[in-house]
Amino acid sequence: MQKLFVFLAVIVALCSGIAGDISVLDTAPFLGMPKAYAFETKPVNFVVIDRTGRVSRADMRGWIQMVKMDYHVPYYRLMDDNTKADAAVNEMFAKNPKPDKEAMKAAAEQAGCGALVVMVVHRMDSYIVRSFGPFDDETYIRTHAFADMYAYNSDGNKFIRRFLREDNLKPLGLEENPSDTIKWTLGNLLNKMEGKPQI
Repeated sequence: MQKLFVFLAVIVALCSGIAGDISVLDTAPFLGMPKAYAFETKPVNFVVIDRTGRVSRADMRGWIQMVKMDYHVPYYRLMDDNTKADAAVNEMFAKNPKPDKEAMKAAAEQAGCGALVVMVVHRMDSYIVRSFGPFDDETYIRTHAFADMYAYNSDGNKFIRRFLREDNLKPLGLEENPSDTIKWTLGNLLNKMEGKPQI
């Protein structure tokens, strides 16, 4: 009975403020759980200019996956609406066909995004090549993956670009899909700019 009385006395003391100011407990973690903090989510735009007419939804899904790998929630959000970014990128290319850091920075500011990734796909195809030599009767696949890639991140004022020109001849079954070549190159390019390991 005496323990119950002491317990109730402590509860009353804490609730009435006799034991001191308990407002400091509001900032302390509760049961090992950290306090939640609000993140500033920066918008990211990914603009693809298809000069081949061959870019499919599956290609876009793979490339978007690479962009999201570096620019993901809660810090970034890939925008669904590219209207402003498309206009900014078209204006940028009208002034400079091979934009530099300042051009990409201006386009990102005009688009209202924290990070801007732009890719111009020039060629993406593959075809069969037969060899009819006396010692080599093999079937090969020639692949072409040509794309210009640009990325700018206002966080740290970072910029990178790459002009991919892959022209490969591999035995049938060992070739890489040109879309995948572009995908992995884009992923490694963004990782390099953000200081992350290569894929």
